[in-house]
Amino acid sequence: MHNDWQENNDQPKTRADYRREQEQAEKDFQERDRKRVQVEKDYARQHGNPKGNEPTNEPPIDQRVSPAETKQKRLGHRLNWAIFWLGALIIIVYLIMFLMH
Repeated sequence: MHNDWQENNDQPKTRADYRREQEQAEKDFQERDRKRVQVEKDYARQHGNPKGNEPTNEPPIDQRVSPAETKQKRLGHRLNWAIFWLGALIIIVYLIMFLMH
């Protein structure tokens, strides 16, 4: 069976192959990020910090909160408040309907 997104000589990837590729890509990204942070720290030490402060000790990469996690927490907080207000409005409507009857 041939799909449009596959070339003639490519075999379909298994889930394990895809997972390995994703893990390797993540490891490569983490390594590049670690090197980038180290280079930035070295540069700050050599050229001085523009604010005059010492470079801060950043938490290890695995302890940082990613922007996606921050957005997810904020969205969860907003959804919780929306559910609360919708519940309160439903109760108010039922009270109005009960009192009008």
